[in-house]
Amino acid sequence: MDCRKQCRNAGLRVAAITLGLMIVVWGGWNRLHAQGSEPQDADSTAYQSSILYLPVFGSTPETGLMLGGVMVPRFKIADAGPETRSSALFFSGIYTLNQQVMASFAADLIFPDEEWILNGQAYGTYFPDRFWGVGPSTTTDDEVKILFTELNFEQAVLKKVGSHLFAGPVVRLNSVRDITFRSLEGEKLESPELRGAGGSRVVGAGFIVRHDRRNSNITPTKHHFAEIALMANPGALGSNHAYVAMLADARKYINFGTDGTSVLALQGLVRLTEGDPAFTELSTLGGESISRGYYQGRYRAQNSAQVQVELRQHIHGRFGFALFAGGGDVWNRFSDLAVDRVKLSAGAGVRLNVNKQETTHLRADFGIGKNTTGFYLSFGEAF
Repeated sequence: MDCRKQCRNAGLRVAAITLGLMIVVWGGWNRLHAQGSEPQDADSTAYQSSILYLPVFGSTPETGLMLGGVMVPRFKIADAGPETRSSALFFSGIYTLNQQVMASFAADLIFPDEEWILNGQAYGTYFPDRFWGVGPSTTTDDEVKILFTELNFEQAVLKKVGSHLFAGPVVRLNSVRDITFRSLEGEKLESPELRGAGGSRVVGAGFIVRHDRRNSNITPTKHHFAEIALMANPGALGSNHAYVAMLADARKYINFGTDGTSVLALQGLVRLTEGDPAFTELSTLGGESISRGYYQGRYRAQNSAQVQVELRQHIHGRFGFALFAGGGDVWNRFSDLAVDRVKLSAGAGVRLNVNKQETTHLRADFGIGKNTTGFYLSFGEAF
């Protein structure tokens, strides 16, 4: 059996295990709720834990049609009160018609009085993808296919150090291997002279400072979020392509209606790197969360900056719509920056609320960029 089949079969096993764990957790969750329920004295104002268990039928330009399952328990730790936002776990196992396999777990745990926040994620993928090279001016003629497997683990532990202010360490482990480049017709190509073309390993540690006043982590409707994260990935820790990265993320939510029925959301996202990151670790433009309409990684370089604005409007019952627009670019040297190279995008989408108690949207978005479009079916708001 060749490496490609081995990787795909291994990925399918990981996805199957993830889906199995989702079913086990779901069953255990339901049993715990059944054993612990006391309807005779239930406080109707208390937070009611919930669990979403949904089949996945989605699409992005990067994946094509996606099939699988997602489970999202939402709860409050140790009966935390209204001053504490809800916590959430995310389990997913997905297979796409592009023969991609993705299994992931993420946790957003908020402890009582928000004294501690734990954000973490782990995923494994077998990912046939598309690659256009490095830089802000690559063309459609540069496109090739790329196949690889990736394992990733990331964990942040944040302590409340002031009003809505959190800070703490973050660690990340990432491995990309079994990289193969192919022409669009499927012919195997020689690996290009790129850092990480033969695979990469990243072992990093860093620090996060976050000011977060959002009223919800999944569907925010007011206040703001601002975060700066610094991450060092030195050879001394085991990285084979040492570099340092800085990520700055700022978001603002303006509520024009009542109960979040009309919201203007804004975001600015900047990622800067210094050193020798592998090409898979470069800053990218596009995807399902920002610069929608551009394939994620359509443009990649040492640095990136992107902004977007989105109007979210409730229509009736569980339904709403969104209008969005944005712009951004990537560059290797600041002297490369040019206004005429900014990549603009715009689009619209519809929203379906799948949780009446605590608004949680399924979204369908269509984005348009320069000579490109993207259709996205996804869970949760883009930002």
